[in-house]
Amino acid sequence: MLLLVGCGNDSTAENENTTSKLDNVDFISQRHLHEKKFEGFDFETEQQWDSLNTISPKKVLLKKGKIHPAIRTFGWHIYSNGSSWKNYNFSMLWGISYFSYRIQPETGRYKTIHQWKTTTLIDSAKASNCKVFLSISNFGSENNAIFLKNPKAQKTLIDSVSNLLALRSADGINIDFEGVSKKDKTSFTKFIIAISNGLKQKNPNYMISLCLYAEDWNAIFDIPTIDLYVDFYTLMGYDYYGRFSKITGPVTPFNQSQKFGKGLKNSIQYYKNKGVDFNKLIVGLPYYGAQWSTKKSFPGATVSKFIDHPPYKRIKKFYMDSLQTPVQFDSISSSTYLVVKENDDEFHQLFFEDEKSLSIKYDWIKNNRLSGVGIWALGYDNGHSELWDLLTEKFSKEQNIDLYQDNSPD
Repeated sequence: MLLLVGCGNDSTAENENTTSKLDNVDFISQRHLHEKKFEGFDFETEQQWDSLNTISPKKVLLKKGKIHPAIRTFGWHIYSNGSSWKNYNFSMLWGISYFSYRIQPETGRYKTIHQWKTTTLIDSAKASNCKVFLSISNFGSENNAIFLKNPKAQKTLIDSVSNLLALRSADGINIDFEGVSKKDKTSFTKFIIAISNGLKQKNPNYMISLCLYAEDWNAIFDIPTIDLYVDFYTLMGYDYYGRFSKITGPVTPFNQSQKFGKGLKNSIQYYKNKGVDFNKLIVGLPYYGAQWSTKKSFPGATVSKFIDHPPYKRIKKFYMDSLQTPVQFDSISSSTYLVVKENDDEFHQLFFEDEKSLSIKYDWIKNNRLSGVGIWALGYDNGHSELWDLLTEKFSKEQNIDLYQDNSPD
């Protein structure tokens, strides 16, 4: 394996008209891939996940800070990250969502809720006044169609979720339905209203949040109708490039460009135009990357094969620390990447977010007075302090509120 120190951008004809255009049938998110990878494991304890995914028990020293009251920092804890939460800086989190209540679409009961009933993550979060949510997930057009046409299953789900929230004295839910078809838009809208009404009847203080796609191909979010029933939105500001991509590119391009197509700012503007208030929009950003095999070294090269979505901790340990791979920065997309030369006609390209790229996006989110930032997923940086410390530097109570400026996404 040879390291490629420099990469030219002389992509010429190969890079023309190769922006991220794809058929949404081909799209599959990193979240969905994660579920496909781990759904066969029926673990009963967090320690089993620790062993499988090499979660480090070593305590990491983090900068002290408390979340600024004007900002909502939100993170998802995935069951597969086991007890990585023991290194979370809960004082810098406004809210955390346990992922997830996986729906049985035919019945509305859960396939699994993993360690929701027993994890002491929830107790630790509450001790730091961090709000606790339960993610409700359903993946694939068929699963969504089955569930959304079944009022009885929806009633079962609402009752089940209500009991689970009460069991852990939680604060609400985060709805993550991926792959909803256009024909199911009306049913999806009715479901959002029904679960909001149903849960708030049990506890008016429950908060209902909804995951928004970076690219809403099927225009399934009827914002004017559902907005009254949704307390806040979490934009999945990632997966602009991934397993489905024809060319390499950033997981979260910041600006629109000819090379990489639409980016995070476009997604935010899209939902603003649809009626989402900035003070209700949390922008999720990735702690994982996307890696492909290519025949060329330049960003935007044609993909030979998708490899994987490595978490930040693996990128840091293997590529940056062990191999000492030079890290490069794409100013067009405000994204970090690295390139490894495998042989004369094969390269591995890896795009990801680091302190530099996240800092740019964090500042823009603050300056444009959005509700806050989200992290998919907490624990993907297990064993490292720099991303937590960046969060503290940008969003702690010590930060001056005057950092906020205009309220429009330029």
